[in-house]
Amino acid sequence: MTVVRSLYNRFEHLVHELSKFGVVGAAALLVNIAVLNGMLLAVKDKQIVATIVSTVVATCVAYVGNRYWTYKDRDKIDRHREMLFFFLINGVAAVIEVMFVFIAKYGLGEDSTLAVNVAKYVFGMPIGMLFRLYCYRTFVFPEGAEPEVVPAAASAPLYPVGQPAQNGYPTHAPQAHSPQAHVQQAHVHQRPIPETAGR
Repeated sequence: MTVVRSLYNRFEHLVHELSKFGVVGAAALLVNIAVLNGMLLAVKDKQIVATIVSTVVATCVAYVGNRYWTYKDRDKIDRHREMLFFFLINGVAAVIEVMFVFIAKYGLGEDSTLAVNVAKYVFGMPIGMLFRLYCYRTFVFPEGAEPEVVPAAASAPLYPVGQPAQNGYPTHAPQAHSPQAHVQQAHVHQRPIPETAGR
């Protein structure tokens, strides 16, 4: 139990994220299945069109759920850019799903409702979901970089103000005061003694 608890504490954030992502994905999947099969019943021999429409509708549901629930704390990029990335990524995932339906219909000659559902949801959607999960975390809802903490001593100037450094040493080093310098200064500032009146 201790090992399990330790692993859970270590990956708690990821577990919660995957759980929310799974719930949103399940809701989008139900919408996808309902739209697809509804269109297959209403418009026969339009399997490709039905696949595209159902994927677009499910993508809108997935965006709302992921934006305002799964990744509600990740708002690091511009909203228009975020939406562009989201629908572009889902467009690629939709191509993956349509590709398997296309293979089933035109490659294998299977165009029944069961064949379309198997091609889309058993083969195409799992690959598309893995692709979406990776791209959502990396491009659409990225984590913000942790702010770098700079120590106070690192921001202090290396040399006093007014003494620029050159080759690692200050150009104006303080001059040492020797005893000879004090004697010279004493002679310079010494005043002449006036002559006495009796001389």
